Amino acid sequence: MRIIIVTGKGGVGKTSIAAATALRASRLGLKTLVMSTDSAHSLADCFDVPLNAEAQAIGENLFAQEVDTRNELLKNWGNIKRFISSTLQSRGMDNIVAEELSIFPGMEELFSLLLVKRYYREKAYDLVILDCAPTDSTVRLLSFPEVLNWYLKKIFPIQRQVVKIARPVTRKALGFNLPDEGVFEDIQSFILALDGIGELLTDGRITTVRFVVNLEKMVIREAQRAYTYMSLFGYMVDAIFVNRVLPDEMDDPYMRQWKEIQRRYYGLIEESFSPSRLFKAKLFDKEMLGFERLDEFGRHIFGDANPAEVFCDRKPIIITKANGDYLLSWHIPGVGKDEIDMWTRGENLILKTPRYMRHMVLPAVLAGKAIKGASFKDEYLRVTFAEEQST
Repeated sequence: MRIIIVTGKGGVGKTSIAAATALRASRLGLKTLVMSTDSAHSLADCFDVPLNAEAQAIGENLFAQEVDTRNELLKNWGNIKRFISSTLQSRGMDNIVAEELSIFPGMEELFSLLLVKRYYREKAYDLVILDCAPTDSTVRLLSFPEVLNWYLKKIFPIQRQVVKIARPVTRKALGFNLPDEGVFEDIQSFILALDGIGELLTDGRITTVRFVVNLEKMVIREAQRAYTYMSLFGYMVDAIFVNRVLPDEMDDPYMRQWKEIQRRYYGLIEESFSPSRLFKAKLFDKEMLGFERLDEFGRHIFGDANPAEVFCDRKPIIITKANGDYLLSWHIPGVGKDEIDMWTRGENLILKTPRYMRHMVLPAVLAGKAIKGASFKDEYLRVTFAEEQST
C-alpha cells in the first residue's frame, strides 16, 4: 500500500490537491482512499458529496473519509480523558473547560495514524492520501511516534512505579488521586498501538510527503522550514505542488506585476526543494469543486504521470550527531567540490554553484552554530557544526 501525506500552509489549496490526486489515481485503476485528518474538514465540500466518519465509496475505486475526532477520542483516549478531566474538576476548574483541556493539542490527528496503520496491515487500499492540517500541525503529528516511543521506553516505567508507591498518601496530601493502574494500562496500550507507525511513515518506498505552496514569501518560508524538519525526522518529500500560478492569458499591466513576483518566487522554489519534483497548477477561472472539475484539475497537474509514483528516490537532507558535533549531509547532484561556495546568513544555509543557488532553512538545533568544516563525497555536501553556539 502506498501512502501520500499532503500538507502546506492554511489556505494554499491542500484539500483540492489531495482530492484531485485521489481522483486521478482512482481513474488509473488504483483503489484509493483520501482521508481528512484536519478537524476543520472540507473534503466533503470539495467533492460536493456528504461524508462521514467511516471510509465510504464515492466513485469507482475511490473512497473518502473524514475522521471523527470525538469518536476516535472515546475509543483510544476515553479512560485517560476522564481521569484528566475529573482531576481538573476536583481542583475547582469548570467542567467544560476541564473537558477541553483533557484533549492534548494534536491528539485528533494522531488517531488518524492508527487508522492508517490498520489499513496498511489489512492491505485495504492500493493508495491512502492524508489531507492533513496546516504545516505546523503536520510536523507535530509526524514527530509524535518517535517521541511517544522514547517516552514509553525511558520515562513511562519509572513514572508508573513512582505513582504506584506514592498513590496511598497522595489523596490526603494533594487533595486528588493519582492515576490507577487502569489508566496506565490504557496509556501503554495506546502507545503500543502506535508501534511501527514511525517505521512505516519513514520508509520512502511506501510513504512520501507532498507540500502545496503558493508563490508567496510567507508560504514558501514555512514550507522551507517544514521541508528541513521532515528531513530531520526521516520523511521523504518527493513532490511540491505550486498552486494558483497566474496563466499566460492574464496579461494586463496589473497582472504583469504579480506574474513577475511569481516568477521570482518560482525560482526560489526550484532552489529550495530540489530534487523533489515540482508540479504546477494554474489559477483557474472557477472553483475546483465536484468530480468533473477535480478530474480536470488532476489531469492538468499530473499529465501522463502516475500520482502514486515515488518522484524522488533519496532523502536530500540527513542530520546526525557524532562526537559531540552535528553533521548535516545535503544531496547536491551534478557538481564538483571545487564548484561549490557556501555560507550562512541567520537561520539560512546558502549554497552557490555555477548553475544555481540553493537555500536551506536550518532547524533550530543548527541555527546559529559555528561551522567547523565541510567536505564533499558521493554527491553529498557534508557540513559539520560545532555543538557550542557561535558568538
